[in-house]
Amino acid sequence: MRQSEVPAAGCLDGVIVIDFTWVLSGPHASKMLADMGATVIKVEPYQVGANERHLLMSKTVNGVKQSSYSIGVNRGKKSISLDLKKPQAREIISELIKKADVLVENYTPGAMERLGLGYEAAKKLKEDIIYCSISCFGHWGPYSNRPGYDIIAQGASGLSTMYAIPQASPISPGDVLAGANAALAIAGALFARNVNGCGQNIDVAMVDSLISASESYIPWYTMAQAAGEVLETPPIGRFYDTYAPFGTYQGKDGRINIACLEEQRWPGLVRSMGKEYAWLMEDPRTVDVNTRCENAPWLNATVEEWVMSMGSVHEVEKLLTEAGVACQRCLSVAEIVDTDPHIKAREMFIEVDQPFLGPIKLCNNPIKMSETPCGIRGYGPLLGEHTDEVLAHMLGYTEEQIKELHDNAVIYHEPAVDRLK
Repeated sequence: MRQSEVPAAGCLDGVIVIDFTWVLSGPHASKMLADMGATVIKVEPYQVGANERHLLMSKTVNGVKQSSYSIGVNRGKKSISLDLKKPQAREIISELIKKADVLVENYTPGAMERLGLGYEAAKKLKEDIIYCSISCFGHWGPYSNRPGYDIIAQGASGLSTMYAIPQASPISPGDVLAGANAALAIAGALFARNVNGCGQNIDVAMVDSLISASESYIPWYTMAQAAGEVLETPPIGRFYDTYAPFGTYQGKDGRINIACLEEQRWPGLVRSMGKEYAWLMEDPRTVDVNTRCENAPWLNATVEEWVMSMGSVHEVEKLLTEAGVACQRCLSVAEIVDTDPHIKAREMFIEVDQPFLGPIKLCNNPIKMSETPCGIRGYGPLLGEHTDEVLAHMLGYTEEQIKELHDNAVIYHEPAVDRLK
């Protein structure tokens, strides 16, 4: 879908967010806020920019190098670039905090305090500021000062030991969960402030976020513990050892996910498998959901044998869908972005005009709200693209003052910004 206009006012319209974030967890949180209508001012290091500008796929088009990663996580934000080692830059930030509703950061704990921009300092500038910090381990506890990325959080949360084969996740679940939790907490804090007039300090950890999302394995362990038993939870591969039919099944031309844990859907699955597998309805290992789950390795292998015998996973998907069994052929990235009709109908990709690059498809916000829509409200900004605008329009700086700050290397925008004018 091509973006023809900016979505209507969102639920956070009028909220001003100062964004000291980098990599993913923080940028994801502030991206969610921007999609909800907040004005997000991303503060980036002088001339270098935030880390995500230098990660993953970059392309130089029309003489301007841009990162797909940065465009995706920073769309709809305003970028300013300052040298925070200089007093004039810190004064600019102080002035912005006085006008802000929210400050969100995901530096290593202690970094903002060393800049003189920790919660207590920000609160002196704006008493009701909502100050959200995201980190790997959180801001207290024995590991709080350790540096950390998503892969570290996966290890500390136990997620890495749950995989049957040691592997990294193709997505960053700790970053994304922590970012979403932070956005939720900020929205809740804004609501609370409307009631009690108070700001607050929010601390979100990637490790905590991953642990809280483990709604089967960890409770399974604690249930056994409460019953006086010792349980070693089995690792997860394509299948769970305790659920069946449930997992990712290999076919001749791809994979398909199948989940059949409801009693009323089991006969439909067996009928779809044909007369050759009709005996499954009489086998004592399949008499009900519990016995099927107790015999999960055998049953999952039997279902996969059938899937492999079929001409294609498309055929399997058609049969099971007609029988009312939950299933989904595993889609490729190309199918997700370009051809799948359901994803198109859900408008999960919006084509946005990115300066110097041209139309690019960006993943849309997953939240659908009828009256205050979430959605992409602009392209990924160039480094420092809005430095002059923010100083002039929000803080009242004159052209002469802005020029002097540029001349003294206090503020910055990349040369390509001048080509936008």
